[in-house]
Amino acid sequence: MSADKLRFLMTTVALLWSIASLAEPPSMDISGNTDAAAMKAQLEGVIDAYNAANPDAFAAAYTEDAWVISMRRPIKASQAEIKAAFTPGMSNYLFTTDLKILDVEVHGDIAYMIGRSVLTGEAREGSTVPAFVEERIYAAIFKRDGDQWLIHRHMESTSPETEADMPALLNPK
Repeated sequence: MSADKLRFLMTTVALLWSIASLAEPPSMDISGNTDAAAMKAQLEGVIDAYNAANPDAFAAAYTEDAWVISMRRPIKASQAEIKAAFTPGMSNYLFTTDLKILDVEVHGDIAYMIGRSVLTGEAREGSTVPAFVEERIYAAIFKRDGDQWLIHRHMESTSPETEADMPALLNPK
């Protein structure tokens, strides 16, 4: 990806984050919207594959040249990199999430979804990792591949629903 395209992508993400933080719309009702339902199911399927410790199913949800931009790791810029980065953690955590869709638009074979979720991580039996609960905001860009929507770009950040929920360091009283 060229520097100009990356700059455009990052600027777009920053703009979307700032808009969402100023005036967040209510969760979107996707009943009857088969494209939005398929995209949400793909994101939920990633969690299911992770919990099943199935790296192949996890990676299959992404395009070959997908990107994951996460708050805890460097950008992963291919399906293979995504699989390699997430596979080790599959032996440590079980996740639950509640995906709320704030916005979705489809433009031909490309679509985006912006939403909010609460991700809960619990240690698998025998693992000593700490449990956690995080409020997140996400933006996912999907590419249609035949009759399914694959995740092409996925970006997430912690994002409390209100300023009162922010850590004290960021929200001094």
